[in-house]
Amino acid sequence: MKKFFGILGGMGTLATTNFLVEMNKRHFPENDQDYFNYILMNHADIPDRTEYILDPTKPNPVEAVIEDVHMLNLLQPEFIIMPCNTIHYFFDDIQKETDIPILNMIDLTVDYIAEHYEGAKKVGLFATEGTHQSRIYENRLIEKGYQVVLPDRELQDKINKMIYYYIKERSHLFFPLYYEILEDFKNCGADIVLLGCTEVSLMNSEDEEQRYPIVDAEKVLLDKTIALAKELKA
Repeated sequence: MKKFFGILGGMGTLATTNFLVEMNKRHFPENDQDYFNYILMNHADIPDRTEYILDPTKPNPVEAVIEDVHMLNLLQPEFIIMPCNTIHYFFDDIQKETDIPILNMIDLTVDYIAEHYEGAKKVGLFATEGTHQSRIYENRLIEKGYQVVLPDRELQDKINKMIYYYIKERSHLFFPLYYEILEDFKNCGADIVLLGCTEVSLMNSEDEEQRYPIVDAEKVLLDKTIALAKELKA
C-alpha cells in the first residue's frame, strides 16, 4: 500500500471508531478504490492518560504510544493522527520519535477558533481533568487572547461522570447530562464551548438538536485529515 496515513487509536476505542464513522460520512466516493488508505493501530491497552497526568506513579501511556510510532516508522505513512486530546500533552515526546509529521489537534483547534469565532471572548473547556491539568488548551487559548472558562469542581464531576461512567464504562450516550453541562458553561459566560475530549465528540456526532455553540476538536482534526488524505489520492 502506498500513500496512506496512520492513526494512533484506542484512546478510547469508541472515540476512535467514531472518528472513522465521521470520516466516512464526509468522504463517501462511488467506488471502493477511492476511499482513503490508512493504517489503524487501535491500541486499547494504552494506560489512561488522565490518570498518569494527575498521578505520575501510575503507568505511563507514552511508552505504549512510542512503541506504536516505532511500528509506523517501519511502514512509513505520509502523516500520523492521534484522535485523543489528552495524549497531546506528550506531543513533543512522541513527535521526536519519528520524522513522519504528526498532526497537532490542539494547535489546529485553537487556530480554527481564532479564524472562525473572531467575536468570541470566552471559551468554555469541556474536557478531562488530565487535559485541564496539562493546560494544553488553556495556554494556547490565552496566547490567542481568549479567556478560558474552566469548570468548577461540581461541573467537572458532571463531565467525569459523562465521560467515564456513561461512555467509557457503559457505552451510553446520556444526552440530558450532556445538555446540562453545556448549559452550565453557558451560564458561566462562555461564548462557545470547546469539546476537548473525543468521547464528548461522540456525543456531538449523535446530537440531533445542536442547541449550543460548540467547537469540536475531533471534527477539526477530521477536516484536516480529509484534506490531506484527498491530496494523497490525487
